[in-house]
Amino acid sequence: MALNKNSKKADKIANLYRAAFYLAKGSNKMAMFFLNKSNQKFNGIKTNTKDERLFWAEKILDRYTQ
Repeated sequence: MALNKNSKKADKIANLYRAAFYLAKGSNKMAMFFLNKSNQKFNGIKTNTKDERLFWAEKILDRYTQ
């Protein structure tokens, strides 16, 4: 996909990537902000422990690559 700063699809993909990054880094608040901006739904997301954060960051990246 070519980069286009006006593309809503590119924004959603970038927000998924940002959400995964911040979640893996441990910044839950920023991760949820970007996840909400992506308009993607992840049922049952829990971010209480490092393992949960890394698991969900991986799930978000899986959606990012689709």
